[in-house]
Amino acid sequence: MRRLLALLILVLAVAGALGGVSAAGDPTFSRDVAPILQRHCQECHRADGGGPFHLITYDQVYRRREKIRETTRARTMPPWKAVAGYGDFVGVRGLSSGEIATIARWVETGAAEGDPADLPPQPIFEAAAGRGTPDLVLRSEAFTVPAGGGDVYRCFSVPTTFAEDRYFTVTEAVPGNRRIVHHVLAMVDTAGGSAHIKPTDWSAGYPCFGGPRVRIDGYLGAWAPGARPWVMPEGVGILLPAGARVVIQMHYHNAGPTAASDRTEIRLHAARTSIVKQLRFARVGSFSFTIPAGAPRHEIEASMSVHRPMSLIAIHPHMHLLGREMKVWAKLPDESTRPLVHIDDWDFNWQGFYFYKMPMALPLGTWIELTAAWDNSEGNPRNPNQPPQPVRWGERTVDEMGHAAIIYTYDDEKIDYRPR
Repeated sequence: MRRLLALLILVLAVAGALGGVSAAGDPTFSRDVAPILQRHCQECHRADGGGPFHLITYDQVYRRREKIRETTRARTMPPWKAVAGYGDFVGVRGLSSGEIATIARWVETGAAEGDPADLPPQPIFEAAAGRGTPDLVLRSEAFTVPAGGGDVYRCFSVPTTFAEDRYFTVTEAVPGNRRIVHHVLAMVDTAGGSAHIKPTDWSAGYPCFGGPRVRIDGYLGAWAPGARPWVMPEGVGILLPAGARVVIQMHYHNAGPTAASDRTEIRLHAARTSIVKQLRFARVGSFSFTIPAGAPRHEIEASMSVHRPMSLIAIHPHMHLLGREMKVWAKLPDESTRPLVHIDDWDFNWQGFYFYKMPMALPLGTWIELTAAWDNSEGNPRNPNQPPQPVRWGERTVDEMGHAAIIYTYDDEKIDYRPR
């Protein structure tokens, strides 16, 4: 009997080490880890999610268990660059201490799969899916990016056929090939000048490094890794004027060994209720500066006055490879301040708009103030220049930028738009 009992204990221990059986009380993938990944990781690490690999099945997660433990302990995953408590945002990504401990204990106790019957149903991740079929889908032309190339900026001028102004309340940029798409901007060309820009290389669209080469009268949406659809507050609409064209600017970077193609979509959901305010766009920052070679911390300050009472809906900090930190706040007429966003560990690969839980009212006389810092030293592993070189403001990835884009409404504006 004793020998049988010892043999049974040995079999269970070996099975647990292989990931098939867990000791009583130890976490399992199906019961404990999969729900955490569904809440925090699978938004990106799934088909069409933008992540470089999937974290859906037990086998996929087991192969990367050590890396998952490492990155969650360091809080580098899931990515959320805004400092906690400096701005009140929706959709905050981040694991609790308990969730991090559960993942660590799962790995350390053998990473058991557990009973597949314990797996929760697979969630639906499309943020706009519950709103039904988009009312308008704008598509870029198919474009092929050569293998191993650098940055490619390509613009596509897309016509619309509305006889009257239209307002939209949800917009979603959906890259066709996330492996080569770095970012997407959808811009309104009211005058239609982009239709007359012809390429010189016989490819679809036209080169637009440095900007779309026409006057832009608004934005319909944007995408970068980790970005989510734009969802407007009640009564706020994104205007697409009658007869306007939409310029879809694509930033491609194909580091692969073969050429790759993309065709991106902009999906728009029309307003279903009355619109009383139009979405506006502005940038606060510096647009002419030089970062000295070797500087471990080069800082700038910038500001923008609020000349008309406004309410901020979202903010998008932007720098390039040398960026290290950006802080933005509002200084009100009574000298009080309101935190807008703070990123103290900038990562060029994780950008996007941070949407406030509630629009933030800024009265007349407010100043939106910004500080930004870059590291142009040899000690910066992201520095593209070795030895370091002076870096100026510019559109290339190896140039630099330092601004925050804001989308907002005017508090004293009253639009009377009622959808048909």
